[in-house]
Amino acid sequence: MATVAFRLTKNTDPEERLEEAALWKALYDFYGDEIVAFDDEKGEGPDLPTFGRSHGSPLKPNRNPVPSTLNYWLDPTFERHAQRNFWVCDWNAAEEKVKYLHDLGIDAFVKSTKSKHFICKIPADGTTFYEAMGDMAYSFIDGGPDLIVQECIPMNYEHRFFVIDRKIVTDSPVQTSLTPIDYPLKPGSLSKTPNSASLEINVDIYNELRRVAEDVAATMDYPHASVDCAITTSPDSPIGVGCLIEMNPMQIGQLGLYACNVRALAKASAKLIEEYKPSTEPLFTLV
Repeated sequence: MATVAFRLTKNTDPEERLEEAALWKALYDFYGDEIVAFDDEKGEGPDLPTFGRSHGSPLKPNRNPVPSTLNYWLDPTFERHAQRNFWVCDWNAAEEKVKYLHDLGIDAFVKSTKSKHFICKIPADGTTFYEAMGDMAYSFIDGGPDLIVQECIPMNYEHRFFVIDRKIVTDSPVQTSLTPIDYPLKPGSLSKTPNSASLEINVDIYNELRRVAEDVAATMDYPHASVDCAITTSPDSPIGVGCLIEMNPMQIGQLGLYACNVRALAKASAKLIEEYKPSTEPLFTLV
């Protein structure tokens, strides 16, 4: 009898298609007949905890066992490891904070608190807040989502750590060409930028990234998350210091996997299913 489901898609992006296939294979190998795959276009799917990409429709329930929002900017762990100034504010305050940074000659990075909504860099070259935001202003004024205004700092060697039940299950350099079939990588493998042509080996830098990720995993408010770390410059260390870029919901199937160990991820997913609680809230309310 099936106890978990996986949503298949018709995604045509080569890397994402491969990631989905590798993840489905790993989940099936772990769960066997307890997992069932379904085509979202042919129906709503079974009423089971569901992994895979989101259907993207507010008219269909989201049965991923992990909540779809994670307000990491409210977590003291983020502030401790950010290594940069940041403010969470409304439209008017955001304009003031961007001007404050520009007056210091510092570029600003602005991000919506609504997931996958809006990000932009506003350089301190005379570009104004309004010029950078453009037509997106209408999404934020008069009660729209808050904005996170951050000080731009140099970041390299972005690395993703998959944390379930406060344990790092697997990890991977963030490089656009990496997929699960590249696992395992050599110890200490890193990608200086997401578009780097090749990987580097530097165990010291990797250990610094993992040090940050392990502390985040142990102290963050919610026990499951995708933790993205990077290296920024520091006068106290020749290799720099690890910083926390962001944390995202640990929704298996909706995260870039890169060269992670999908079999380890599949095994750890059982912990997420233990905590699954079907939503009793209506999909929408007419007023």
